Amino acid sequence: MSKGIMSNSIMNAAAGMLLLVTGFACSILVARLLGPEANGTIAFALWIGATGSLVAELGTGVLLLRLLPQLKARGVDDAGRRGFAAYLALPVIASTLILVALYFGVSLKTELLYGTDVTTGIIVLTAALLFIQSVGSFSKNFLIGEQRLGTFFRITALSSLLQFVFVVAGALGYGIAGALVGYIAGQCVQFVYTLGLFGVRRDNAGYRRRYLLGNSAVLFFEFAVSAVFLNRPELFFLQHFQSLGEVGYYAVALSLANLALQLPVQLTGSLLPFYAERREASGGSVHASIFDGVVRSFAYITFPLCFGLAAIAHPLVTAVYGAPFAEAGLIVAILAAGSPAYVFGQLVTQYLYSMDRVKIRLVASGVGAALMVVGLFFVVPVAGGAGAAAVRGVVFAIMVGLLLTGVGRGAMSAGLSVIVLKVGIAAAGCGLAAWPIAEKIGGFTGVVIGILAGAVAYGVLLRLLRAVPAEDGAVIDKMLERLPMKPGRIARRLLAFVVPLPLSQPAGE
Repeated sequence: MSKGIMSNSIMNAAAGMLLLVTGFACSILVARLLGPEANGTIAFALWIGATGSLVAELGTGVLLLRLLPQLKARGVDDAGRRGFAAYLALPVIASTLILVALYFGVSLKTELLYGTDVTTGIIVLTAALLFIQSVGSFSKNFLIGEQRLGTFFRITALSSLLQFVFVVAGALGYGIAGALVGYIAGQCVQFVYTLGLFGVRRDNAGYRRRYLLGNSAVLFFEFAVSAVFLNRPELFFLQHFQSLGEVGYYAVALSLANLALQLPVQLTGSLLPFYAERREASGGSVHASIFDGVVRSFAYITFPLCFGLAAIAHPLVTAVYGAPFAEAGLIVAILAAGSPAYVFGQLVTQYLYSMDRVKIRLVASGVGAALMVVGLFFVVPVAGGAGAAAVRGVVFAIMVGLLLTGVGRGAMSAGLSVIVLKVGIAAAGCGLAAWPIAEKIGGFTGVVIGILAGAVAYGVLLRLLRAVPAEDGAVIDKMLERLPMKPGRIARRLLAFVVPLPLSQPAGE
């Protein structure tokens, strides 16, 4: 990966991981303060907010990520690009208001979502969260499309601080309602920034309305299908067929699984602008070596994180959340083991979006949605959260296979699958090394020692399998040169053990 995309990816990942850590800390405190059932109620409200914001986006997020870099390459100034963002933001606000009205109608007039388990106050707070989060999410796509990752990180830091302070204070003082007010407070910074985009004149930037509507329509259907049927629909089925307590266990498992999932997922956030800019500069194509390099880089990170977390899941759950949540350990393990499929699906999706091949993602999402609904309908009543997690992993694995058919042979080299397979085998060895140690010792001590054992096994297996090409080792070595002297020498020596570097001077000298 090039220096520019790597630095942008790291900054985007830092912002995403900050939100993840904040959300993780909030989930721990809320779960311990309020218990599984209350945690399930809050998790269900957060799911409604996240799902609704994806639907209300109308596909404008992908348009911003793809078209803003093109406008910049064509010489459109800052005011022109902000005007284009304001042009796309207005329908998002309108669709959000419609969605909030529909949510009120479903929640207050029927028992489809909640049954009789929550109060009107919780419904109102969830609607407020849906509105503010949906409008605020637009600013994230704008800033990433503009590749202003520093501003995005600062906004994220302020949002994280507000969320943590208000969620903890609200849960301590007012229970479920107070915690939801805290999550709303955390979304207000992005919300205000989005409203600030309307300070300039709205402008379509030369794009015909028919072109924007056509692209937006396909993206909207894909996002709507993904949001409703692929973005944690397990919570709805668990609430309907099991209980809010089971939702609470699954929410805990999702929080922990995200520790392995969100680092690589956040790193993918700046790939679409990167691919779009490369395509614009090279006359409509992206060289196979670029896609290969991205996939290999993510494989090195994703596989060990996911398989390692699956290995230490049970002792980690009990150590972090306490014995009442031990049931979530198996769910975490299954979710983590299936997470690589989701990450690689995101990688392929970003590439397809940059190449204007949106329809293949829509087809894959439709197939995945049908499989998800059928699978959850039959499995959740019998196997609960563990069954839901297994269905999720299988569905996303099938979707990755479908998405790869849209990439085409020219975008990938013949040896890419062999390298990915070798890295996957090494990561499986990492998990197998960590699992017995973490289980036997238990607690945080067992988790830490298990992680160390898994890391050693991963490095050794990468070396034995010759899984890391020399060119990737050289790129990583250049990045490690920026570390302080002593840590840099240690890191480069470890790298030299994993992959022999084609350098005139040995790493670390």
